[in-house]
Amino acid sequence: MKKALYALLSLGIALCLAPIPALIWVSWFAERHGCRVDEAGVYPCVVNGHDWGSTLGGLFMTGWLLILTLPLATLLGLALMILIVVDLIRRARRK
Repeated sequence: MKKALYALLSLGIALCLAPIPALIWVSWFAERHGCRVDEAGVYPCVVNGHDWGSTLGGLFMTGWLLILTLPLATLLGLALMILIVVDLIRRARRK
């Protein structure tokens, strides 16, 4: 039961932080190929004959999700830390 709770909290934290790698990749890709990416709109970004503009714009907008998911990740992290501390205290008392 505890392992499942640890796994669930860890998965929740990972999902909440998922927009961060997307933002890093979009910023890297756009800078490497000389494309413009910002919240104002979608700009054409042609790389190897394929327009990545809408993909980059959409992924870049996921950064706004962090406004909601970062506080949730913090709460889940606190809950996970509390569970770990409680488990450590219980193990110490058993010995």
